[in-house]
Amino acid sequence: MPSGPFAHVCMVVRDLDKAIEDWTKILRVLDPASLEERLVKYDEFSSGDDAGMKWATFVNNGGTEIQFIQPAPGTPMGDRLEKVGEHVHHLCYATDDVPGAMEKLKAEGLHLPGGGQTFNDPDMTWQKWSWVGHKSTHGALIEVASPYESRNDGKWHHAPGKFAYKGPGEHPSFAEIVPPVAAE
Repeated sequence: MPSGPFAHVCMVVRDLDKAIEDWTKILRVLDPASLEERLVKYDEFSSGDDAGMKWATFVNNGGTEIQFIQPAPGTPMGDRLEKVGEHVHHLCYATDDVPGAMEKLKAEGLHLPGGGQTFNDPDMTWQKWSWVGHKSTHGALIEVASPYESRNDGKWHHAPGKFAYKGPGEHPSFAEIVPPVAAE
């Protein structure tokens, strides 16, 4: 489980096993703690337009995790891979209340693909997710998802109570906490 609500960075790859092999070498040198837990790996996502994708995540209990998706051919994500090549697909933030967070993001006037619709994973019924679009994030797709953890068994498990946004004022913006500089 990541140490904060910034859960993972996800990359779309052509060959999941090769990505795991290469990133194992990278992490062995740069972040060995990411290799201490068993890799979480699913050989087939069974729902929606991108059914058939494979994915895996290096678990990092002290920081942000690295995730990979190998899409199935002929799916929207597979078509995107063919068009733009391997790339960072999204950044993921975890929250206990995905629908509530999406309503708050909508109230902020942000670009939410599908109007902020929340999806549910049929293989992990506790897992909910939605998206903040690239028009509001300056290029990055952001996944908003239920918090999860590894129990070193190669699967994800629900981890409620980890991260919750309570509303305006809980995390004041820089402009709210730094007084303006007086004009001379």
